Amino acid sequence: MLINKIMKMTRPGLLRWSLVALLLGLISAQAMLLGPGKAYACYGPKIFIGVAADPGEQAFYEMVSLYVKEKTGVDTVAVPLEGDSPLEALRKNRVDMAFVYGEPAEFTPLVAAVGTPLLVSDRRPLEDLQFTTVPRALRRLDGLLSPEILQGLVEQVKGGEPPAAAARALLMRHRWI
Repeated sequence: MLINKIMKMTRPGLLRWSLVALLLGLISAQAMLLGPGKAYACYGPKIFIGVAADPGEQAFYEMVSLYVKEKTGVDTVAVPLEGDSPLEALRKNRVDMAFVYGEPAEFTPLVAAVGTPLLVSDRRPLEDLQFTTVPRALRRLDGLLSPEILQGLVEQVKGGEPPAAAARALLMRHRWI
């Protein structure tokens, strides 16, 4: 586009072609100076969920993680509790959600139909605009789950099946994803 303007503004001759050559040289120099650089991918929001080493919690996490990803597009990250209780990890803001036994008054339960453990949430997933669909999806999952379904999943994992594979199979068998 700039070359066309130069061509229209100047008379035919050496000056016109000199300006075009100069412009092309500047463009080439800029490309060489900047060169190929690192490109950084844009990753979406993540919710950090505290998970104990218990196979039942790991299976529950995998089910929640897969369901949230499929229904909302939001990624979750399993955060090992490393000696903290789930409530301590929530209070220290190490995690956004955690599996707790008993109902804590200070955190919001999102998945409670299975009895124990409950999946409770801190404020960030409930108030941050990038997570608006997550609480709704988890409440929908809460309406679908039963203690028997979760117990069956836990037994599969204790029997040696990988938690992610067992969770995916369960969600697909029930046509929840």
